[in-house]
Order: sequence, then structure tokens, then C-alpha cells
Amino acid sequence: MDSLRLKIKYLLSDNNFFFKEKISKKELYLEHITGHRYAWTNNNWRKQEQKRGLYVPKYWIEQDFINPDVFYFCIEFSVGKLLSGENITPVKENEFEQVISTLNQFLQKIEVYILASQIRNCIPTLVAVKQDINITDVCSASLALQTLNPFDYKPHSKHRRVRFSDYKNTGDEIIFTIKNTETFKFYDKTRELFNNAQTTEEKEIAQLIKTNNYRLEGCSASEILRAELTFKTKRKVQQRFKPFLNGKSPTFENIFKEDVWRELIKQEIQKVYDHPLKEIIFLAVQSQPTIDVFLDQNFKHIQLKNNVRGIITSLQEKGLAQTRKDYLESYRSRQTWYNYVKRLEKLAKQLDCSSLGNLTNIRIYSQILKKFGIETAYQTKLDLFPDNRLSKKRDIEPRNT
Repeated sequence: MDSLRLKIKYLLSDNNFFFKEKISKKELYLEHITGHRYAWTNNNWRKQEQKRGLYVPKYWIEQDFINPDVFYFCIEFSVGKLLSGENITPVKENEFEQVISTLNQFLQKIEVYILASQIRNCIPTLVAVKQDINITDVCSASLALQTLNPFDYKPHSKHRRVRFSDYKNTGDEIIFTIKNTETFKFYDKTRELFNNAQTTEEKEIAQLIKTNNYRLEGCSASEILRAELTFKTKRKVQQRFKPFLNGKSPTFENIFKEDVWRELIKQEIQKVYDHPLKEIIFLAVQSQPTIDVFLDQNFKHIQLKNNVRGIITSLQEKGLAQTRKDYLESYRSRQTWYNYVKRLEKLAKQLDCSSLGNLTNIRIYSQILKKFGIETAYQTKLDLFPDNRLSKKRDIEPRNT
């Protein structure tokens, strides 16, 4: 668990120091809010506390959009920072009671009195889950992101890669967004920490990493890659957690399950990165002479070679998402694209990727998937899963729509 936003009906009290700042809701960038509704908080006090190296969640009281006489108390916080001042140390399921207790202490500090049962049974309006991968013994986080970047297609999503060249310690991230409801991203957590460490605990960890003295889950860690999945609306939270709860409501307490967090992240990794054309994608990032030699070694039939060369050229020039879009627009049929993918998938099985001169990308890719328990034929071929049998063929999305 990474971050949460809770929204609970609450009565606005007069002359409360912690809510003396009146702000237009529009300035808070809340979703689907227009008109003259207001929120109350105290950002000046929050900033003063932050200068002292303390973590202070975002909080406010807001008017209901339809009925301005109804008010809600809202709080958005990092679970890890709330507990320990930093969010690299993994939060465990058995820490839920400690989270409730720590949250109650903060609420009392700002003179907000809400029952613990209200917090437990509140359905969050924002949930972010994450998993950190210690890739120190594999490669840099920047190189890992470069390896993942060609996989730029996720259904109904927009893809972009952002490089933070204007920050002192730079940084890098890959982001998939679905309108204003969902975000999935990989980013360089080490550099993000170097750039944005605010609390005393974060600064201490940043210093330990810089001196190669930080350990994550028992191993030395200086390169940390983070996968983070965020649901930004109550409806999206209900939709995505529903399959795991056996009919229960997705309350704060019910969704505080480690196996659910891991499965949600794993599903995203499989959806985006365990792609049927992964062999073709990795071939496309090679230099042209390497591609030509490789095609000559693996294909004798000129038509097959030209088919593979055509998709490789499109992947190089436009990327996976645009290539797919071009085929759908040209043939006006999803079935045609799925059939083409199926043929290419069969061709890809004939490729001997171990004959490529540079296996770096494939090894990095396989190691990342291994961290999530996702097996591929590459991992077996490269002895990355030496104790396992050949991995089962993954069922790809239905081709007949």
C-alpha cells in the first residue's frame, strides 16, 4: 500500500486554527468540480511542519458539490510516511491497526474527531499500490526503464516517458494514464528520493543509499525501480478491488491485503509487458546490420522475412501502440490485427534470440518479470529460472471481439 484518500462526512467548526485558510475547490484540482464551492485547510502550518522534517498529510474540509450545506473531511496520505516518515520500507498487512492508531493521533492533533470505525469502513476515493524492485545487481534504474519503454501499449491508455533533466539528480519514469481515473507507472525511485526527500527519515535513507549502506529486504540497494498503480476515483476503486473481496465492500480495512496489492501490480505487468510480440519488440531495438543478419539466419522464405521486417520497421519508427492503431485503421478490423499478432507470435517462436549479439535488454526484461513471479521462455533459456520446468504459455487476450 502506498497512498490513500479518505472522504468522510463532517461538520465544519468555526475558528479552528487548522482550517483557517479558505480556498476555492478549483485551486485544489479536485475532479469534476466546477462552480463556487470551497474548502478549508491550513497550508502555511503544513509547510512549517515540513521545514522541521516532519511528514504532514494533505487534509481539508470541503463543501458537497450539489448541497453546499453538507461538508466532508478529506485526508490524503502516504501510508508508509505516516507510519515511519518514509515510503521505501514495505508496509505490511499486519500493520493496519498501527496505521489506524497513527492516523487517529494526527486527527486529534488537528482537532478532528472521527471514530475509528468510520475510518475502517470508509471506501477510499484514491488508492495507490506499489512494489519496489531492487535491481542493484542487474543494472541501473534508468537502463531498466529504457528496456521497458518500447512496450508502449495498454488498452485505453496514453503512454509517455518523462525525464527529469531539470532536477539536480535527474530521474526517469514511464507513465500510462486512463483519462482521470487510473495511472500505472514505473519510475526511478532512488533518484526521486534524492530529488524530493523532505522528512528526516527520507534524508537519512538517501544518504545511506549514496554511501552504499542501505539495505532493502536484506540486500544492498542503490538502484530501486518502483511500479505504482493508482486508482483516482471511488468508482474505480470499487471496480478494481471487487474481484478480490468476495462480495465485501472495498473499505479501507477490507482492501488492506498484501496479496491483493501484489496481484493488482502483477496483472498490470502482464497486461503491458508480457506482450505476445515481445521477441519482435526486442529485435526492433537492435541495429540494422544485426537485424539483417538475424533475419537471414532465421528465415529463408522471402515473404516471411519481409513480413517480419515490415513490423520491425513500424515498431522502430512508430512504436507498438501506433503500429497497432495503424493496422486497426487500415483494415478496420480488430480481428485482422489479432490474426496478424497470432501469425507473428508463431514466427517469433522460431527466433533464436540467443544468437543476438547483445542480450542485455532481454536479460534486464526477464529479471524484472522474475521479480513479479512472471515466467517467460526467455527466463528458462537464459537460466534465470533454473529450478523450474518450461513456463506455461500465457493466454493472450481473446482475438475474436
